[in-house]
Amino acid sequence: MTWDLWVDYHPTHGNALTHTNVRNAEPGVELKQGEHVVVGNEEADPAVAEVVAVKPTGVVLVKVLPSQAEDHLDLVRRTGVTAS
Repeated sequence: MTWDLWVDYHPTHGNALTHTNVRNAEPGVELKQGEHVVVGNEEADPAVAEVVAVKPTGVVLVKVLPSQAEDHLDLVRRTGVTAS
């Protein structure tokens, strides 16, 4: 499965939010507060996350949902989700 947004999965805030950057979004992906996207990286399984904030500096805060990405794909509004 491909991801929309690369993340490290390393929570950096006391509220369990994970930070990344708008530069880590795949081409054509618009990050908007309240939307859900597939997140991932080369070393971990993909997951679905809610975009909590997109800061003017480019920092993106996401809340990664528990369980496998497939369990939450109904929340993601995009086409072209592919399994690998």
